[in-house]
Amino acid sequence: MLTMRYRKAVTTEVQDRYKKSTKKKKGTILNEFIATTGYNRTYAARILSLAEGKVIGYKQIRWQKQNFSF
Repeated sequence: MLTMRYRKAVTTEVQDRYKKSTKKKKGTILNEFIATTGYNRTYAARILSLAEGKVIGYKQIRWQKQNFSF
């Protein structure tokens, strides 16, 4: 099993190749990626098609000061 650091490294390497490939080759690339990382097929396809710098599942939380007027 790969650590998260290695999974992210593999994702960045495969992501560029995945985006530039045709639909037939995307299936082959996706199968290789799934075998390497152990991700679910749908999740892996979603990760590989994201824009660079985007992350699934994490939102930036901004705390705003509450104003209460009485």
